[in-house]
Amino acid sequence: MRSPRRSVAFRILAGLTVIGGLAAATSVVAVSLFSRFHQGYEQIATAKVPGLVAAAQLVQQSGAVAAIAPALVAAQDQTAREAVMARMGDQIVRLEQLMARLIAHGGPGSGGPANGGHGIGVQADLGELDRRKNELVGTLLTLNAQVRQQLALTAETNARAQALAALTGRLGAAEAREEAAPWPMETRSGLPDAEAAERSRDALERWRRDLTAAATTLLAALRADQDGQLDGFRAETRAALDNAAAALALLPPDRAARLQPLQREVEEAAFGRSPLFTLRAAELSLQRAVKRSAARNQAVSDQLVGIVSDYFLVVEQDVARRSSEFERVIGDGKRAVIAMALLSILGAAAIFAYIHRNVVARLRRLRSAMQAVETAEPAAMPDLDLPPATPSGSRDEIGEMARALAYFVTTIRARESALADGERRLRTILEQSPVGVSIGRTDGTVAFANARAAELAGRPLDAFVGSRHALALPGASISRGGTGQQWEAGNGGVLVRDAEVAVDRPDGSRVWALQTLQRTSFEGEPAVLAWSYDITARKQAEEALRAAKEQAEIAARSKAEFLATMSHEIRTPMNGVLGMLELMALTPLDEEQCTLVSTMRESGAALLRIIDDILDLSKIEAGKLELEELDLRPAELVEGVADLLAPQAHQKGLALICDIDRSVPARLRGDSGRLRQILFNLTGNAIKFTDRGRVVLRVHAAGSTRQDHVSLHVAVQDTGIGIGPEGQARLFQPFSQADSSTTRRFGGTGLGLAICTRLIERMGGRIGVGSVPGQGSTFWFTVDLPRGKDAAMPAPAPLAGLAVLVADDDEVQRDVLARYLEQGGATVTAAATVADAASRLGRGGVGLLVTGGTMAGRLEPLAGACGPGLPRLLLGDGRGNGPAVASPHGEPGALVQPVHRTALIRAAALLTGRAAPDAERAGVAAGTGEEERDNPPAYGPVLVAEDHPTNQQVVLRQLRRLGCTVDLAADGEQALAAWRIGRHRLVITDCHMPVMDGYELARRIRAEEDGTERRTAIVAMTANALSGEMERCLAAGMDDYLAKPVTLVQLSQVLARRLDATPRPPEAKMEPGPQPTRPPDEPDLPVLDLDHLRETFGGGREDGIDGGTLDMMDFFIETTRPTLDRVRQALDAGEMEEARAAAHSAAGAARTAGAQVLAAACTALERAIVDAQLEEVERHARAMAAAFPEVEKAIHALRHTKETVSLPEESMA
Repeated sequence: MRSPRRSVAFRILAGLTVIGGLAAATSVVAVSLFSRFHQGYEQIATAKVPGLVAAAQLVQQSGAVAAIAPALVAAQDQTAREAVMARMGDQIVRLEQLMARLIAHGGPGSGGPANGGHGIGVQADLGELDRRKNELVGTLLTLNAQVRQQLALTAETNARAQALAALTGRLGAAEAREEAAPWPMETRSGLPDAEAAERSRDALERWRRDLTAAATTLLAALRADQDGQLDGFRAETRAALDNAAAALALLPPDRAARLQPLQREVEEAAFGRSPLFTLRAAELSLQRAVKRSAARNQAVSDQLVGIVSDYFLVVEQDVARRSSEFERVIGDGKRAVIAMALLSILGAAAIFAYIHRNVVARLRRLRSAMQAVETAEPAAMPDLDLPPATPSGSRDEIGEMARALAYFVTTIRARESALADGERRLRTILEQSPVGVSIGRTDGTVAFANARAAELAGRPLDAFVGSRHALALPGASISRGGTGQQWEAGNGGVLVRDAEVAVDRPDGSRVWALQTLQRTSFEGEPAVLAWSYDITARKQAEEALRAAKEQAEIAARSKAEFLATMSHEIRTPMNGVLGMLELMALTPLDEEQCTLVSTMRESGAALLRIIDDILDLSKIEAGKLELEELDLRPAELVEGVADLLAPQAHQKGLALICDIDRSVPARLRGDSGRLRQILFNLTGNAIKFTDRGRVVLRVHAAGSTRQDHVSLHVAVQDTGIGIGPEGQARLFQPFSQADSSTTRRFGGTGLGLAICTRLIERMGGRIGVGSVPGQGSTFWFTVDLPRGKDAAMPAPAPLAGLAVLVADDDEVQRDVLARYLEQGGATVTAAATVADAASRLGRGGVGLLVTGGTMAGRLEPLAGACGPGLPRLLLGDGRGNGPAVASPHGEPGALVQPVHRTALIRAAALLTGRAAPDAERAGVAAGTGEEERDNPPAYGPVLVAEDHPTNQQVVLRQLRRLGCTVDLAADGEQALAAWRIGRHRLVITDCHMPVMDGYELARRIRAEEDGTERRTAIVAMTANALSGEMERCLAAGMDDYLAKPVTLVQLSQVLARRLDATPRPPEAKMEPGPQPTRPPDEPDLPVLDLDHLRETFGGGREDGIDGGTLDMMDFFIETTRPTLDRVRQALDAGEMEEARAAAHSAAGAARTAGAQVLAAACTALERAIVDAQLEEVERHARAMAAAFPEVEKAIHALRHTKETVSLPEESMA
């Protein structure tokens, strides 16, 4: 029997083993050479290199020590000299350390130069090095002592020079003083002796000139650089002093006695106990000694460096000798490694030849057999036999591979047969499928289709296959629906998924198919596989539904048009009803009849408001609402809405915050009236549905997809009752609120949000809400607005470098204040608690303290303790969170919330002295209106103290139109704090205010002005028409008097009298405005005086009422209704004083708004309460209650008719 043949793997492994052995032998030789290399390297690295490095470092350190002397000579003061000496000590220590290291590496027995025959020389050099080092230290110490003395003399010389310079100035002053003094007179005639006086004046001039020359010579002597120059200066000084003494003797005794101390002071400096000449001579001597010591130090340093350099050269020569030996060892190793490498290459070549003949050649024959199998046709596969050269008879691995190839050929034959059977079954399935399947080539012809696809195309199967048809051609002109995905790019995968396509048949009918197209290959070419499902029935149902929807939309538009028509038709009889009720109220009625008439009028006015909302909604739905596109300022629009609604928020104890991001542009274009309407509605709802916490108006801008547009995002966030998911779903529908309990609790028709939604949709924007019940809601909307024309330059950073501490317990308010101040350039630190704020104040560095909320009063004593120079800005929010008393350390500035960004930055700049009080400001007053932009400030800041919100807004607009900047205060205490800043020349104050009234404010201002040169003009502005009011204002210290309502003409006259001319004394005659004296039932008083509105808010008689005035009138209605309710409640409770105060406040607001009948009724009620006429009180109270609904109706008529001259007589009667 034959012995088993060795396997291919064994032969290859044996060859690799031989190659590995040769590689191992080469490695052994290399390791031996590396060991010898390591020994030589270690001798150099451990024994020679450290010494060489130590010598090099010693050379460098010697140079550093040598450089100390020039630095010591160049020292300008004692501090610099001591610093140089400290550095010298460090350098000497470092030099000694390096010398010790050098001895350690260079001494005998250390493997250093001593072993090579250089030890004795090196030790001698090291001993000399130590001696030179000690000598160098000694010279440096001597030089230090000399420099110390020189610097002391220089400091004394400089001090004496400064004293002489000051003395020269005093000489001139003394001469001028004596020249101005009267000269003696001759007793004979009483006339001046001109000749004697002239001689004395000449002597005085010579004395001043000679003494000044002596002082100047002394100063020149201090700069002399040679001893010979000092002698010349000494002689010149003596001569000048003698001449000055001779001139002094010619002066009168009293004048000579006053000038003698100056003469002695110069003589003491020149020739006293410490003369300047001796001082300068000593200084020159020391300078020469310092130069000699410096030269000696340089010589010693050069010797020290030379010794170290010699030692470095010795060590370097020894290292070079060792390196040559090292190179010889490396050469021997290189030759040995080359020999071993050649031996390895020859062995590997022999092994390669063996493997090629016994392995590679046989594998090539096997590959040829496999290629024959690969190129055979499938039909010929069953008859394929292996080539005879195939090495299948071998018993090694290659033989096993040949036998496996024969098995693979047999298996492929069986699988080809099974595949043909599967293809027949798949074709049967496609023919019976309800889905149309087709394959289209790239030229548009149908390569394959089943019967269902041919049926969809409306053609026989044999005619469909091979023809061009859009059903199987991607991108052909077929009608496509919009529900499927779009055509996808790419070279593979799905092209279209679930696309709705319309297929036109040859018989003229149309069917719809839901189609998916996918890339595939057919018969070796790229193709498209189409799956088509018949959806004709579904499309017919959708078409019927679309037609029904169009009919419903037509019906909805008809309803909206009908609603708009009926709203106008209802207003006509409603005006008649309300007009008749007004006339009925003027006839004699008993108490019950008055109550019935008042109830009917209030109900009618409420119904009129509902009709107005329905009219707005119907206009929008009917498509008749047109939007304007005008320039607007987003920041001012938002802050203006906040200002108007702030009293409502403050009345409920809510914080109203404006958060305007710096991304918002200064100007945009849009319909400001409609945007204001949306903001009013959203913010008013937030206040109405919030009982505690805050309401925040947030505005930011982002980029828009439209060119030259900005995406403006506005959000109104509150902490109110919140809305559940069910309520949010129907929130924006007309006549709908969150639930019925909300309607019962808060009232309302549910039209506001629906109108806002329609307006936002008309503007092409979006509106939405996010809410959690019990936590609050956030209503937001986004609109794209064009950019406006804004030529203004970027605002500077007036607060750059200012450190501001913001202390507020409201997290949102604190964050907004910090960002506003940072936009002004300040560095802001925020404090959430009193402890944090106190800690920050204690560390110092705070340039301005801004406080608000409940922390203001608690921080004021701490801020005052930091010193009266710390500016403070207090933020009052209308909720009683401000400080209760004035600070004894200097009064802070004050702002009222909602805080405007420009107002905050301007106030901070004013308080810290970064802006002038009379400069045109960026908005310290609450907001900036169009009037202020059109009329730049002409009078400077005016302080207005007024508690009623309507009157605040009216006087604010009037003063801005007249060119004034305005600071508002809600009571006398706030006004007094603002006045103490010292920037106001005029104060306009209401007489009746909470906390501190106008009379007390005037008395306090006059008391603090007493004894100073400051005089502030104070003007009373009150609705009190009772006798004695003028005298009472005069007694309190006021300068002028204005009776409400105040017109622009009256206010302009007061500004001209009090700001353009010198203020009159308190006794000056007052010029009060017209006071209302008509009874409330006088027939010619109008319900709403349009002429008064034009005079109050600007414009001539022919001008119309603008949108701003209409907003002001709406604000008057909202703020006056609670005041009238307070009058009624106080009368019912018997609180007559409270009722009188509320009636007085309502009368002032009514006169300002031009509601003459209501104002007369309120004034008559106030007079009746003062006179204790109880019957008249009740009658006037009923008249007041009946007048208010008429005012409300007239204002609504004015807004919706938008007449340009006056309202119809029916609504104004």
